[in-house]
Amino acid sequence: MNTDRMADLIETERLVLFPYTRENLALFNTDLSRFEEEFGVVYRGEELDYLLRDFLIRLEQEIAEDPEHYLFFTEFLIVLKENSHIIGSIDYKYVPKDGVTEVGYGMNPAYTGHGYMTEALTAFLDFGRELGIRTVRADTRPDNVRSQNVLRRCGFHFLRDDGNLWWETDLAPLTEDEA
Repeated sequence: MNTDRMADLIETERLVLFPYTRENLALFNTDLSRFEEEFGVVYRGEELDYLLRDFLIRLEQEIAEDPEHYLFFTEFLIVLKENSHIIGSIDYKYVPKDGVTEVGYGMNPAYTGHGYMTEALTAFLDFGRELGIRTVRADTRPDNVRSQNVLRRCGFHFLRDDGNLWWETDLAPLTEDEA
């Protein structure tokens, strides 16, 4: 894995999370093999169907339109350190409004059940706190028990049911020792 090429990366014991920038996303969208070679990774994440491809093309445009705030809405790729496989992604869905935003994530089902998403979300919430986010919300389908368990393990509490289940956690501000 070529971490020196990965701007704004977040590192945990087993994972590296790094964001799509305008440049690396343009490369991913046009030449995945070259992206893998340049970053020393192998894409094993969510299926690159037409919906995800369309989303990534729109994301490239959104980053270009608001480069100052891109960390609040870009996808962070989740990479296993042990084999440099990209196994999923995580993101804040929008620039916080009054300190509040939503988180979303997805993972290749072959990698579930090992605590990777809990590890990634925990680190991502710490990162969000450093960015000044105070409250994070998430929604899950009622039948997505795995995701609900990840949210509970990361300190989220149930908020409401409107067809989807909504969850929320408050991020305590950093103390002087942590800052």
